[in-house]
Amino acid sequence: MKRKVIKQGHNTLTVTLPSKWVKDLNINAGDEIELIEKEKGILLTSEKHDGEAKRVEFDISDMDIPTIWKHFMSVYREGYDEVKVKFNPKSEIESPYKFMSEYRFDFKSKKHIGKRVMTSALQDFVNRFIGFEIVEHSKDYVLIRDMGAPTYKEFENSLRRVFLLFQQMAEETLDAIEKGDPSGLEAIHDIDINLDKFHDYCIRVLNKVGNQNGKKTHLLFSTLYILEMAADEFKNIAIHLTHDFNEFKFENIKKMVKFIKEQIGNYYDLFYKFDDEKVKKISELDQKTYLEVPIMYKKANEEEKEVFHHLRMIGRYINSLMELRIEMEY
Repeated sequence: MKRKVIKQGHNTLTVTLPSKWVKDLNINAGDEIELIEKEKGILLTSEKHDGEAKRVEFDISDMDIPTIWKHFMSVYREGYDEVKVKFNPKSEIESPYKFMSEYRFDFKSKKHIGKRVMTSALQDFVNRFIGFEIVEHSKDYVLIRDMGAPTYKEFENSLRRVFLLFQQMAEETLDAIEKGDPSGLEAIHDIDINLDKFHDYCIRVLNKVGNQNGKKTHLLFSTLYILEMAADEFKNIAIHLTHDFNEFKFENIKKMVKFIKEQIGNYYDLFYKFDDEKVKKISELDQKTYLEVPIMYKKANEEEKEVFHHLRMIGRYINSLMELRIEMEY
């Protein structure tokens, strides 16, 4: 619909609000409404009357653990405010992390992971998502509600946490290889879980609130997606180093890990303070890495080559992230 701009006084321009919108939201003279600036537009909302909460329900009775995770992540990222999860009250479930790296660490240390009642396991699922809380228990369902209001400010804080945790994964990996001691890498699993929590929260905010610059929203979605995949490569490296290999001799790929760590730091600086010289620096280091890859790979043993593959993937992801960041400038 169109509205005519009316001049009032010397510097004030006004437009009228649609009568149906005002009536539906019960807005009266003196009420405050929220104006959110978007690229080439303004979004008007009423905090008091922001519509019905988004509700959804699903039944996990016949689902395995990975499928349950996928359902939780989907409804959370899509911005649902209330989720009803139904289940068979007679069934039990293993740890929600059975198919994640923590399970492999537990298996190696001979820890026993027994089955648990559904309501107990569901609490672990819910704890994984920022703002979600179980507000009602029943014999065959739980009701989950979002207890926080996603804001763009919290998006910025959470995105920065994703970057910092990603950097920490690189630092922990390099430290373990330099010291020849993989024991500290078991913490990578916990770092990855925290990174995923903040990643999913960022996706949720983008779906519910959007970005102040609407053009950048799809670029931020892609950036977050690639960051999560790159972090998973560090998790895979940690699993190999702590579980799959008999010896811990990785002298031939130490240089590659240093390159990757430096590239991640450079990209982080570029993301928050764009500069063409920083782009050039990242490109030069990437070319240097590319030229030395065949030399490092030739010297590497079979176990080092397995880790080498994951490091190459991280390098490619960083290149893709840089392309997205450059695009944000246009």
